[in-house]
Amino acid sequence: MALTVMKFGGTSVASVERLQKVADRVIKKKEAGNQVIVVVSAMGKTTDSLVSMAGEISDRPSKREMDVLLSTGEQVTIALLSMVLIERGYDAISFTGWQAGIRTEAVHESARIASIDTSLIRPQLKKGSIVIVAGFQGVTEDGAITTLGRGGSDTSAVALAAAFGAQRCEIYTDVTGVFTTDPRYVDKARKLKEISYDEMLEMAYLGAGVLHPRAVEYAKNSHLELVVCSSFSDEEGTVIKEEVSMEKTKSVRGLAFEKNVTKVTLLGLPNNVTAVSRVFDAIAAKHINIDVIVQNVLDEARTSLSFTVDHDVLDETLDVLREQEKELEYHQMIFESELAKVSIVGSGMASNPGVAAQMFHALAGKGIKVKMISTSEIKVSTIIDESKLLLALDTLHETFHLAEEESVSL
Repeated sequence: MALTVMKFGGTSVASVERLQKVADRVIKKKEAGNQVIVVVSAMGKTTDSLVSMAGEISDRPSKREMDVLLSTGEQVTIALLSMVLIERGYDAISFTGWQAGIRTEAVHESARIASIDTSLIRPQLKKGSIVIVAGFQGVTEDGAITTLGRGGSDTSAVALAAAFGAQRCEIYTDVTGVFTTDPRYVDKARKLKEISYDEMLEMAYLGAGVLHPRAVEYAKNSHLELVVCSSFSDEEGTVIKEEVSMEKTKSVRGLAFEKNVTKVTLLGLPNNVTAVSRVFDAIAAKHINIDVIVQNVLDEARTSLSFTVDHDVLDETLDVLREQEKELEYHQMIFESELAKVSIVGSGMASNPGVAAQMFHALAGKGIKVKMISTSEIKVSTIIDESKLLLALDTLHETFHLAEEESVSL
């Protein structure tokens, strides 16, 4: 009997009526002869509401208590969906993350999964029960509740699929698949039939919200086929796998973007071998993620260092750097907000050196100033003013002909 893991996001389970629709899909999968594990998010805007309530109490609430608070959202969903299935005459049982054996590292609000004890769920599958698991959460070895960060239910689903040896994990959401870019921002965005792990991983890390980056990492490492499809239609979704079945003629396959970006610059750092590492060691100790990095050597004695962070962690970042100003030995710290990151992604870029030049030429033609640049073999990212984001997306989508169907080379 094949095992399928099905994950449903917050919009898919936003009401009891939608939970009934989810149950329809789960039952159809079960009746097809599959063992089924269902991973769910909190209902609708539940997480946002809980965050808002905590914000009324404290500007910086305890991270431990935030994990305890936010984990309750998924617990509501698993209980209600189990009730729906039981009412329909099916054996169903709900598990919180810790009841499901999901062990994580001891980091609050953005923990990584360390291991999964499959012995807790296997007996339920063996007797034919539909297992409903709360996504986004786990527990440390010391019994502390942790969460995996926003979008972490994707990671929960893929990790469970890998741990149980499933060949496929289906991610149900409010879109019909993975698009060349967000169709809410670019009218001509086109759905992709297939995309490689590496391309999807870059797009996820660069801001494409359809999948959590760590979920794609798990799938790639486990050779697990992912499918992204809609909870609200039967339209065929996008398959994410190691190799796509056609030889693509497009060097760029998609655009990703991220808003709410802030650039932090340290001026007058010592120009020695330890200065940069000491800066990032201090930031990493607070579990703050940094992104694009640019270093400019001013002279033999001094250098400047710029990097980007999410604006939501700006205050925490500045606090760390101010606390260690003497140790880091910089002369001045400045920051610039209201920025955005726009990226082009495509595995074909590695063999086409003209793509970056084409991107910068297109942006310059629209008067869009590039403030920072980051590259890899299959992506080029630029930091621009957020006010120019829509113009940049439209320009690049047209420049690289992303609205056109891909052809197959025979």
